[in-house]
Amino acid sequence: MLQERRKEIKMYEKELYPTVEKFLKAQKNCLSEYVGTELSLKRGKSSLRADVFGVSNQGKKSIYLCEGKRELKHRTFGKVVSEAVEVLKYADYVYIFGPAESFENEDLEDQISKCERFGIGILSVEEGSVVKELLEARRNDDVKELDKKEVSLRAFIRDIEKPISDIIFQAAFEYIKLNQDIEVKKPCVSYIDAYNSIFTDEEFKERVRRVIGHRTLTDRDVRKEFQRRYGSSRYIRIERKADILDDVICFTEEGLRKGKSPILLN
Repeated sequence: MLQERRKEIKMYEKELYPTVEKFLKAQKNCLSEYVGTELSLKRGKSSLRADVFGVSNQGKKSIYLCEGKRELKHRTFGKVVSEAVEVLKYADYVYIFGPAESFENEDLEDQISKCERFGIGILSVEEGSVVKELLEARRNDDVKELDKKEVSLRAFIRDIEKPISDIIFQAAFEYIKLNQDIEVKKPCVSYIDAYNSIFTDEEFKERVRRVIGHRTLTDRDVRKEFQRRYGSSRYIRIERKADILDDVICFTEEGLRKGKSPILLN
């Protein structure tokens, strides 16, 4: 009986998620490519996961992380608030969400006040997929840029089995978008410029190792991996140079359409 109830609650939670995803896209300008559920934020031995996430790159890049439950009574509400406080380390804006009827309970006033103190927003999900922003989240100015960069990476590689080549592909695409008008100039970038644009320092490189699994990420090893994945691809053409690090990546029209919205490079 208890197990069936847990399954039922889990099912209701899943029904809430798409509604919150739509809210992030429509109301917070999050990119549809980078909105989803259950984003892992695991660091070391600790395990952390955001129920719903979204990334916006309109103007200043912003990361949204949301924690929710189908039933928000005093104890479960307190647990969700605690989870939201934990993910504050990784996001510009954090929300908790739950069904509208949950917020009619006067016993939750102390938890709602706690959210206000921490700058955590509150979303009420009503029947018919309507979301009301009961409390607007306050921008978190304490989140570190390196943590934001890691979360953006996790959002990008989600569901990609072997992501290193796709990271370079996207970095090259973003480099072109940031540095020249691809409608006028030749859409090309040297491999080493693309590599250095994403692997800006050893600390972030170590973060990438942890996220995608332990492997060497030297410039030459990554170049070989990229060649295996995209060397004969219809998306790019590689102009070979004396040193493979100086090889030039040129995008085809189809390759330019394949590139996702920029979120990896600052």
